[in-house]
Amino acid sequence: MTDLDQRIASTLRERAEGAVDTGMLTSRAVSAGRARRRRRRVGAGAALALVAVLGFGATTGGALPLPAPWPHVAADPVAPPPAPDAPVAAVAPELVGSDAGVLHFGVDTTRARYLGWESGRGVESVLVEVTGGRRVAIDVAPRPIEVEQARHEGMSYGPDRTASADFDGQVERLPPAGPGGEPGWVLRWRIGPLHARATTVGPDDAAVRTAVGALRMDLAHRCPAPLRLTTLPADAFLTRCAVNVVNFPDSLDVTLTVGAPGEKLMDVRLERHSEFGEGRATGNRTIGGRPAYLHPRGEELELLGIPKAHLTARFGRPGQGFTESDAVTVLGGARIAVDLTRPESWD
Repeated sequence: MTDLDQRIASTLRERAEGAVDTGMLTSRAVSAGRARRRRRRVGAGAALALVAVLGFGATTGGALPLPAPWPHVAADPVAPPPAPDAPVAAVAPELVGSDAGVLHFGVDTTRARYLGWESGRGVESVLVEVTGGRRVAIDVAPRPIEVEQARHEGMSYGPDRTASADFDGQVERLPPAGPGGEPGWVLRWRIGPLHARATTVGPDDAAVRTAVGALRMDLAHRCPAPLRLTTLPADAFLTRCAVNVVNFPDSLDVTLTVGAPGEKLMDVRLERHSEFGEGRATGNRTIGGRPAYLHPRGEELELLGIPKAHLTARFGRPGQGFTESDAVTVLGGARIAVDLTRPESWD
């Protein structure tokens, strides 16, 4: 390890605890990034200062650079609607993962494009695309165990890390997996009292570094954007929200999980796809005067008549967890955005 590496590691350890100063993070990081682009290079002293300002690092022999804006981001990227009244992670880090209706952080959409977001059960996650079309999943939680429990399709993680000391700002290369034969890359680091993990698959760790540079802890968003549940069974509450916009606007997938004492769970799922037809024409149930269909196994109820979309409540088999009556209550109060292909209508 070089003297610079030792100084960076020491700085990271010193910065691992304490509050996040959002103003300092934003202003100094932007200034450092502009200076870097002007000079085309950063000296050792400037690199160390940048790591200290950001409060995190991913070092394999150097500091984490602040990436230039991504020129390929669409003018109106799909993103979760803002929640201006919600506390942000930089101010209230202990709230991350505590409210399934809120995402307490976000990303700079000039540097990364949202492909999905999720909140609840102690962790918050975003799936983003960066320059070159590579996907990166970022998970943030107060405790490392919740971070390690988060999983994303197509990603590699290696052995779980359950100690705070394991979140040391180092990039880990994982053996190639899957048909593509490309290695996985995992970065675990600390943001004040929070634990964070970024993962990707590809020839190098550049996508991880770019995505981490786009992370914004001074933003808050609403999670269940295109779908809202206005009525829930007694003692029930929203435990998880997940939105998938990987192939938007051709498709959209929203899952809201409702929980209740006794380990009851119900997944309410809205699937929209441009190739969906009119769907099932007749039902065997009615919800608020609208046709619905109870599937033969008696564990899933679907509300019919939504153009190019399916809205279902999977509540479990009879006698287990929630009941059909509970599913009727939830679907009867479901509110769907006016136009699922226009995020501005997701009020």
